Amino acid sequence: MSLELARRLVVGLSGPAVTPVEAAWLAHYQPAGVILFSRNCHDYEQLCRLCGHLNTLVPGLEIMADHEGGPVSQLARALSRPPVVRSLGQLDDLALTARVHAETGRRLRAAGVTRVLAPVADVLTEAHNPVIGARAFGSDAKLVERHTVAAVKGLLEEGILVCLKHWPGHGGSRTDTHLTGAFAGEGAVSAPFAAGLTAGADAIMVGHLTTSPNAELPATLDAEFLRESVGQLQSSSGCRPRLIADDITMGGLRGAMLERGIDPGDGQATGMVDPVDLPLAWMSVLVDAGCEQLLIRGLPLGAMPVPTNDRGATTESAGECPVETRFHDEAYRETRQRCWAVAAPEFAVPTAEMLWWDQTVGDRWQVAGGDQGTAQEQLGPLLDPRFAAVHDWEAVLPAASGITRLLVTSHRPLSASGQRDNRLAEQGVCLVMGHPSLAGDMGAYLGTGWRVGAIYDVSPEDLFPLG
Repeated sequence: MSLELARRLVVGLSGPAVTPVEAAWLAHYQPAGVILFSRNCHDYEQLCRLCGHLNTLVPGLEIMADHEGGPVSQLARALSRPPVVRSLGQLDDLALTARVHAETGRRLRAAGVTRVLAPVADVLTEAHNPVIGARAFGSDAKLVERHTVAAVKGLLEEGILVCLKHWPGHGGSRTDTHLTGAFAGEGAVSAPFAAGLTAGADAIMVGHLTTSPNAELPATLDAEFLRESVGQLQSSSGCRPRLIADDITMGGLRGAMLERGIDPGDGQATGMVDPVDLPLAWMSVLVDAGCEQLLIRGLPLGAMPVPTNDRGATTESAGECPVETRFHDEAYRETRQRCWAVAAPEFAVPTAEMLWWDQTVGDRWQVAGGDQGTAQEQLGPLLDPRFAAVHDWEAVLPAASGITRLLVTSHRPLSASGQRDNRLAEQGVCLVMGHPSLAGDMGAYLGTGWRVGAIYDVSPEDLFPLG
């Protein structure tokens, strides 16, 4: 039973090289795939070697990654960080969207990745959505639909398999399924998914989302809903999609699993489950409901231990890194330059002081974006030479300091209310980087004397791309 179930799993690894236990587990259980995270990626050559080694351990396995662009670019340290897709939606240039995704696909394929868990086909109907934000092309269903198609075509052009996400639509949720249950709400919009399948995608990631306020089961456990979904999507697109469950260690499954008497035994009511604690029944009921593959961020060693006699599997990397592939940055650079030209070309003033409200400290998006350091470490060297002084939001400054430049960085919605901080001048320029809700919320907070420009990622590539 466990061997059959294991072949439905797409598992994660602990680091940049396969450990002896991981090698033995992979060789014994022969899973459907491996999903790579930033912890598995140091540089391009190492990533190539890792993918080559995985193929020797499990011939034919799929190597996947969440490499959407922007704040979810797990392989950025090897392949760089593609522009966030909200920027592509803002520019609404379908040819550019296709070019960006073709370049991303080319880099993934060169390193040995076979499937990308992207693009996000969610429609951002809840402005303060805490988990999707700038990962969606936009809030208009038609715009999301046409850019999903362009993205799929670009990726397929370079031979990368595509998994759309997060069915039935995560853009209307007010909670994060990583932590707890979530209701899809008005974000359950099917058209972008159907269009992406028609364009050539062959898989859909199913989110742990309920489809009605009173529903007891998330979509991943709702067999009737999944059957209807397959029929609906196949009818509208002509493609019968593979259903891949979003990471099954997410807290969004806890409540429904406990209702079925399935308990990981960690004493927690919310938050993610350690893969080691997952019971076999947890995985079995997802497959029984209709999920054909299950993502899991580690190895379920508690339910599927490595047989003692298999612990000698080799961890040696096989083969050499391919001949260096030349990457082309033109589409990435053009996206960022065009967005900056609209958002804040006048932001930097060498004689002005700047106040920085940074809410990314300890944020998991920094890890999902390639784990290349904090926002302060990445952006600080670019900011310091361009202003007379850069002050942290928590700094003690004289009241009525007359500061005319404000930077706000956050991948999540923020709550700014009340009177404008009296350190800020009556007029100025604010740059928000990250969540799409920041521009409107900061505009209301600062008042009409301030111009607010928006960049939808928190990365050095997006800051001052015009030089």
